[in-house]
Parts: sequence; structure tokens; C-alpha cells
Amino acid sequence: MDDFTITSVSLDKIRFATNYFFDTGIYFPKFSIIAFYYNLIPQTQPKMRMALYALTAITGGCALITFFGDTFWCGPDPSINWRTSHESCTVFSAMDLMRLNWSLNFITEVLNVVFPFPLIHNMTLRSRREKVALGAIFALGTITIAVSVGRFVTMLHVSNDISIYIWATAEICISVIVVALAALRPLLRKLSGMVSTDLGNNLQSGYNISSMSHPSKPSTRTRDTEAFWETGHRAHQSGVTAMASGEHLTGSEVELNCIEGILRTQQVSMSSETVSSSTTR
Repeated sequence: MDDFTITSVSLDKIRFATNYFFDTGIYFPKFSIIAFYYNLIPQTQPKMRMALYALTAITGGCALITFFGDTFWCGPDPSINWRTSHESCTVFSAMDLMRLNWSLNFITEVLNVVFPFPLIHNMTLRSRREKVALGAIFALGTITIAVSVGRFVTMLHVSNDISIYIWATAEICISVIVVALAALRPLLRKLSGMVSTDLGNNLQSGYNISSMSHPSKPSTRTRDTEAFWETGHRAHQSGVTAMASGEHLTGSEVELNCIEGILRTQQVSMSSETVSSSTTR
């Protein structure tokens, strides 16, 4: 496969099939991240939703153009790609088609990377560090863009070398890794939460021991005592409780999903103080 001058019917058929696996397969990670965007963007942001619909249409259109280009670039009969004639057209070695497919892939890749940044700016996260971390995950898509540029330059200046396959494999693998990192973020947050919980328990136990030697002081605290959907189902009530604590049911801390119901909360103030045993009756 690394020697493009060797031709045979079986080898030309394999080369023709590889165009589908890479040129069209590179769009599957893009569709995965777009599906993630649909879960991330709420209905309450119509402009972002319209932009997402446009991004979906552009990506789908580019994928279809790539598929049909790889199929019918040399004519309505794809079998011309594995004919033994040296003058026959082949999709595998067509540089004009390569430039077209790479341009469509590059445009959609840039759009997928740039799209979420306006949304990240307005996200409700617990700390600035989490917002920066989420932005860094999406920014990893720039690595895919850099590798794609490297592959394009290699294909322009190297016509017969195994390095072209290395660049192509690296590009599609990095695309899959970047998409998977967005889904692994809740898992990483849970692992970090387990560590912080253990440290918090140790600090709390030390506080309880030291506070036994001190008398109780009047204290006032306010807490939410009731949060539920208007329908009254326990499943909805547990969902509201999770969102009220800043944690989504899927493990994400992003509160962007549309709430289809009325949320009612009630706050009650309670105070407590110690009563001396020597109080006169």
C-alpha cells in the first residue's frame, strides 16, 4: 500500500474502499460532538440552537459531498477505479478530489471547535477553574486541526511515502479521543469529588473532637425545606434536589437543560440556643 505505483485489481479495490473509511469516516467524530452539543444547549437559547442546526446541516452536507465525490469522481461507473489501464481515473490518486475533501473536512472541523466557546462564556459553573478546564477540553480540537494541516502538506509534497498513512491515522484517532474527553469529564469530576470528600471527612472529625470542649453558641441557619415539581412525582423531586445542589443527574455541573415544569421552593429560618439548667421557674 505504501508503493502507489504498484497496481492490481484487488489492490485498487482496497484503495478505493479506503477512501470511504477515512474520507467519510472522519465525519463520525464530528457528528458525535454535535450530538453532545444538542444535550448541552438549552431551548432557552434560540440563537445558539439555530446556529447548531446550521452546523448540523453544513457538516451533513460536507459528508454527503465527500461520499458521492469518492463514489462518482471518475464517472457514473465506479469500476473504472480498478481497471488495469494506466490512463484510467482513480479516486485514490486524484489530487483535485483530495483537495476538495480536505477543504470540506477542515472547514467543518474549525466550525465544530469554535462553536461552543460563546456558550462556555455564559455557563454556570462552580469556579473559574472548571470553566477553563472545560474550555481546554474543547480547545483540544485544535490538535486535530494541526494534524490535518500536517497531513495536507505531506500529501502535497510527498507522493509516495508511508508517512501519509501515519498522518491520516493520527488525525482520525485524535478526533475520537477529543470527543471522548468531553464525555469523560463527569467521571473525572466524580473521582476528584471522592478525594475531596475523604479529606473533608477527616477535617470534620477533627472539628467535632475540638468542639466538644467548647459550649454551644446561638446559631441561625437557613435551608431549603421543599423543592418539587408541580406534578408531585418523586422522580421529578429528586431531579430538582440534584439541580438545587449544583449537580446534574448525569454527573455534569452544567445547568443548561430546559425545565418543563414549575419549581417551588420554601425557606424556613430556624434558630437554636442552649438553655442553662439554673434557669428559675
